[in-house]
Amino acid sequence: MKPELKVGKIGVVGFGLMGTQITQFFAQQGYEVVAVDVSEEALKRGMDTIINGKFGLKRLLERGKINEGQMEEILERIKTTKDFTELSDTDMVIEAVYEDLGLKLKVLREISNIVKSDAIIGSNTSTISITKLASAVKNPENFLGIHFFNPAQIQKLVELVKGLLTDSEVLEWVKEWFAQTGKVPIVVNDSPGFATSRLGLILGREAILMVQEGVATPQDIDIGMILGYGYAMGPLETGDLVGLDTRLRSLQAMYEATGDPKWAPPRLLIQLVDAGYIGDPSLKLGSRGGIYEYFGQERASQVLKKMGVRR
Repeated sequence: MKPELKVGKIGVVGFGLMGTQITQFFAQQGYEVVAVDVSEEALKRGMDTIINGKFGLKRLLERGKINEGQMEEILERIKTTKDFTELSDTDMVIEAVYEDLGLKLKVLREISNIVKSDAIIGSNTSTISITKLASAVKNPENFLGIHFFNPAQIQKLVELVKGLLTDSEVLEWVKEWFAQTGKVPIVVNDSPGFATSRLGLILGREAILMVQEGVATPQDIDIGMILGYGYAMGPLETGDLVGLDTRLRSLQAMYEATGDPKWAPPRLLIQLVDAGYIGDPSLKLGSRGGIYEYFGQERASQVLKKMGVRR
């Protein structure tokens, strides 16, 4: 059944990198947000990221995008909790836990047992089948993929994924609603990697293979894609931003789903993650850095900025 075009309160489950960004985005848009995680430490760390992080509220305050009163109002709209029952009166819940099928199924079952029967449930997965995830919810017609892009507070794009049982009217409603929030939604059918991850992962994988084979440095590969093809950010710097651990899990999920060797994670990516190089250290807690730090290079975007190159 098509819901009314109204969302009052939103739930976000998983308060890591993407969960905090999604929470901040909706709170900035004026929505009450209930953020749920199983760890008190994760909740505290997430709120610190929303306030002090690279894309956080203090940065907006310093740049004059918001004032202190607005910052306080945004923070007042966010409630953090370990109690899933706090989701009982939400109109939409977005699952944003790690890209692990078993974990997502478990979390979605818990969400579905608590929320209202007409609540929209979305998964922020970038690779896992929406139809498969829908098996965990009671009302699969109200379930879809809602794939945000890093950083979710800034990136305009949101990829909506229609599972086999997703109601078409519900999908259209969600698309219309997201457009009202300032996002630009695209709609794709359920398929491994959907549209954006499928293309982004294959480019990022090939870029890492080129570094592994000694074709070029991360910096030169990224500058080539930025200036030669008009990319806002090169595939390797994007990988550091997303997180190399996240990129590894996504490739593993694609390989498992398709059995196609073109998705097999490169040896260098596996070794970097094993060694603790999981991504941009300003975003990934405990990271030793990303591929740029490992190779001792300055990021391509910074090099071009110093050169005064306009993109």
